[in-house]
Amino acid sequence: MTPRPYLSYSSLNTLGDFSPKCIERWTEQYIYNKKFGTNRGMAFGKKMAEGLENEETTGDEVLDTVMTLIPKFETRDKILEDDKGVEVDYYDQEKKEVIKVKLPVLKNGKEVIPILIKPDTNKLDLTAFKEYKSSQTRWTKKQVDESVQITFYAMGMYLKTGKIPYDIELVEVETRTNTEGRIEATGQIYRHPTTRSMGQILNMMVRAKKAWSIINKICEEELL
Repeated sequence: MTPRPYLSYSSLNTLGDFSPKCIERWTEQYIYNKKFGTNRGMAFGKKMAEGLENEETTGDEVLDTVMTLIPKFETRDKILEDDKGVEVDYYDQEKKEVIKVKLPVLKNGKEVIPILIKPDTNKLDLTAFKEYKSSQTRWTKKQVDESVQITFYAMGMYLKTGKIPYDIELVEVETRTNTEGRIEATGQIYRHPTTRSMGQILNMMVRAKKAWSIINKICEEELL
C-alpha cells in the first residue's frame, strides 16, 4: 500500500541516499502532503516546461525564441506506457482527473514495481530521448553522465524494450539573474550528449527496489 501505485523519479529523488532525514522529508511530502517552497530557478524551469509541453508562448521574448530552437523528437512530455505492463491510476494535473496508464514494471521476486517516467522528448521507438534543464551554472560532463534522472528514464525504457537508448542528451538553457532580481534566459543553449551502460541500469534497478521497499515500510508504519 503506497500513496502512489508506482515509483517515479521525483519520489526516488526525494528519498535521496535513504538517510533518516531524506526518509522524513519523503514521509512529509508523500504521506502528509506537506508543500515545500520553490525558488526562482525552479519557477522559471516550470514556466519553460509548461510552455514546451503545451506549445504555448510564455510572454518572455528571449525564452520563447529559445524554446523554438530546442531540439525535439516526435513525442513530448508523455508518460511511457507498456502494453505488457501493469495498469495503475495516475492523477493528471492538466486534466484534473485520474486516468488509467499501463506502466513498464521492474520485477523484484514475485513483486512488480510499476515505473513511471515522463521524458521531456523521445523518439517513438525509444532509441533516443532528451531532457531539458535551465541553469545559471553550466552542467559538467560528469554531472550529466551521473544524472540520476537520466539513468532512471533510461531504465524505464529498457524495461519496456530490453534495449538501452543509445542517443541521450541533456539540453541546457542558460539563465541569469537580471538587475531586478528575476531569472531570465540568456539565449544560449548547450547540448550535452551522454550514454548509459548496462552496469548503470542494473545499479538503478537495485536502487529502485530499495526505494520501493522503504516506501512500503514507511506506509506500513504511518498508515496501518
